[in-house]
Amino acid sequence: MNRRLLVATVAVAVLALTAGCVGGGGGVDEEQLNENATYNWSVQQDVFINVDSAGSLIGEAEFEAVYDVSDRDQLELYRSGITSDRPLEISAVVFRSDNGTYYNGTELDVEQTSEATVIDLPNEDGKLAFTSRTNSKELRLPAYVEGSYRVALPANHSTEDFLLGHVSPGNYRTEMVGDRMHVVWSDVSNPVHLKYYLDRDQYFFYTLVVSLGIVALGGYFYFNRQIRQLKERRQEHGLELDPDDDDGKRPPPGMG
Repeated sequence: MNRRLLVATVAVAVLALTAGCVGGGGGVDEEQLNENATYNWSVQQDVFINVDSAGSLIGEAEFEAVYDVSDRDQLELYRSGITSDRPLEISAVVFRSDNGTYYNGTELDVEQTSEATVIDLPNEDGKLAFTSRTNSKELRLPAYVEGSYRVALPANHSTEDFLLGHVSPGNYRTEMVGDRMHVVWSDVSNPVHLKYYLDRDQYFFYTLVVSLGIVALGGYFYFNRQIRQLKERRQEHGLELDPDDDDGKRPPPGMG
């Protein structure tokens, strides 16, 4: 009897655990949702993404995003993985209606599933802003909202070098606003992907490439000279056979 009770208890526990994994639902921490952040609500584009810093070599960078969500009742935020999507971690969530009313994160219904962070929006036209993180010197986001986009890179960073930088989708233009490059699209429906670099990194990179090239070239000439000298010494000692004198009947050099 005790054995049956134990089996039943284990079965219930497994079912509960499985249900939790499949559902994957849950709220986002309220303190995290209500963190303070400053957003630019006046940008003309439908989406504005402000990357404040490039991040450290092994760390991540923070960015603020403002999306025009007029005529929407919900927005799903996620990152695309190799096999499945995963929820985008967000903080400092604010909705600003067109009439100037603000709703903070706890006044909105924000849930997190196993694949996305889902925000139910007020029944008003307006913009939704949040803060999140991205890889160092790289921004990769799905097009949660289709339309015009503007991305502000960190100060003194660029995407223009074809080896160090990357921008997709195409059909974009760049603008300099102070010491910051802005990448602007008139219409985006595919994921946005940018790789950018500090302006001085371009100098360091090509200096390194040239230095390595000089070292490689010097190494080539050095070893080529060593091989030539070795051949000359072998010829001096009669160990180097001229192919024109080889009739195929002689033993190898040094063995005759």
